[in-house]
Amino acid sequence: MPELAEVEFFRRRWWNDGAHKKVERARVQPQSRVFRGLAAELKGGTAGLARMLKDARMEDSGTHGKQMWFEWTLGQRYGVPPSGGSVLSDRLKAELHTRPHFADCLWLGVHLGMTGALRVEAAEYRPRKHDALVIEVGDGVLVFNDPRQFGRVRAWIGTGSEKPPWLRHLPAEVLSPEFTVQRLRACLGRHARAPLKAVLLDQKYFPGIGNWMADEILWRAALHPALPAARAAGPKIASRLFRAIRQVARDALRVIAGVGGELPADLNVHIPDRWLFNHRWENGGSCPRTGKPLCRAEIGGRTTCWSPARQRLPGAKL
Repeated sequence: MPELAEVEFFRRRWWNDGAHKKVERARVQPQSRVFRGLAAELKGGTAGLARMLKDARMEDSGTHGKQMWFEWTLGQRYGVPPSGGSVLSDRLKAELHTRPHFADCLWLGVHLGMTGALRVEAAEYRPRKHDALVIEVGDGVLVFNDPRQFGRVRAWIGTGSEKPPWLRHLPAEVLSPEFTVQRLRACLGRHARAPLKAVLLDQKYFPGIGNWMADEILWRAALHPALPAARAAGPKIASRLFRAIRQVARDALRVIAGVGGELPADLNVHIPDRWLFNHRWENGGSCPRTGKPLCRAEIGGRTTCWSPARQRLPGAKL
């Protein structure tokens, strides 16, 4: 499943090619399960979404953990000028389940699930089997493709200053000022008996951290993934873990998503061999720091990779 940096990579891919361009046409695949629940958020479901995107312009976008969203200014056809502030037309009011209100934008939320991806194609592109959403923006086409359909598309009508309900009460991001060593220690103490790997995967505390990032963090911090969280809650070890979390998040955003520079041509093409990432996927790998064999097993409900020579479990037999 895409993690923090992969989500940012895909957000930048759509933003770089779709920002501020008028939507000529939007096509949806109504049978795709990525639109489950959309009819409860938007009158008309997928058909309503396609109508609203017509003539809209992407004016903002963002990510939080494994979520991303795109904010579209509604077009003139709904009686809402791009500058906003106009009362909704009767036609647009009919699209909404909620009471009529002032609105000037459509928020489109995207969760990629296991196999979802955002692509940019040439203007002559024709939708393929697993393309759930295809948005034509003049000289290009924005595509959301999801073969297994575990991803999700959400929609909400509001104003630029009013976030959708699903973005209002999110946990602190791991690179935000609100994420502190004290917050980390409290989390570890609250889940004292759980293995560190399982705790790091909890999106309530570590949004955007998934399986490979958790392994990379623990490897860099030299902490065994099965170590009970309480044994990492002391100030010294917690500070070490905190630094590793922030370092891996920054490195991933820079190398995978190109934050601070150019967007890479594809995912993971610039990941260096000095990371655990390139060595963790199959049995028989070697630790890039010690040169010793890596281990792979299920910990915290997920396949986990670690370096026994570097990440020792106190009390375990070697």
